[in-house]
Amino acid sequence: MEEEIIRELLDTRDFYKIMENNNLYKYQLLDFMRDGIYNREYNLDNKEIGILKEIYQDKSHMLKIGNEAVLFISDTHYDYSSFDKQDMNRWDFLYYVLDFCKNNKIYYLIHGGDIGDGTIELNGLKQPVNFTDGSYELAKEQVNNILDKYPSIPYVHQSFLGGNHDERYLDYGIDILKEFADKKDIYPLGYLQAFISIDGVSISLEHENHPFLIECRNLISHDLTIHGHSHIALFQDNDVYIPALGGFLNHKNEKGGEPGFLVMYPYKEKDLVKLEFEHFYLRDDTFVKEDKPYVYKLKK
Repeated sequence: MEEEIIRELLDTRDFYKIMENNNLYKYQLLDFMRDGIYNREYNLDNKEIGILKEIYQDKSHMLKIGNEAVLFISDTHYDYSSFDKQDMNRWDFLYYVLDFCKNNKIYYLIHGGDIGDGTIELNGLKQPVNFTDGSYELAKEQVNNILDKYPSIPYVHQSFLGGNHDERYLDYGIDILKEFADKKDIYPLGYLQAFISIDGVSISLEHENHPFLIECRNLISHDLTIHGHSHIALFQDNDVYIPALGGFLNHKNEKGGEPGFLVMYPYKEKDLVKLEFEHFYLRDDTFVKEDKPYVYKLKK
């Protein structure tokens, strides 16, 4: 079926019509295209691969946001508390963030990956859901529990990138991104990597600290990468790292390692876009803002 879809795309180049005809989300069709470009699954010749690359470059941006603020969270690892006496989920952090969006008129929230923890208890041991056969029911129960608790709120446009823990459900045919899109109307960005546009500037959103593992990232010119996965807030030359919002695997003894979130404000500055990142971190059971914002100036 995937090869038939790719062949149809090569024939018509009608990306969105093919999405509609095959009842696909955008990230799913882009994933088929990446398989054709990099994994050579469809026996395409070099000319056909070149056409796929052109279409990919034209359609790759999953989200285009103008001159508006964006709040970034990551690594919530929900439903972890099923296997621990202490509740590590910290749903209260998420509710705080959504209230923060409402009170500060922030209409975009992006999750940088690891929505769920993807860990279940088998024979008294904590294991990844794809570690042992026969754990489908437990994995499905975990995803359903996350879906039941996760709020969809009309005043915030929420977009999710799937992380490596979220990918574990795929081995059982459970696509947590599609589940959220179908049931909560939360926009799915795909797994591990997605391109987004902020005021005309291309940004690679990644749940991966090893860029060489993300084959498509060099297909689109971008000057900034925003990372989940590291569980720590860090600002480097061309990289921004989102702290973990959940109570799981925080690095509380390191600067930036506390539970937290980032708010990004874009500003136009001649032929540049200035992105200011404010870092909020947990201190004495409340979130406080770091004194100075981190600023990136990018060419449009």
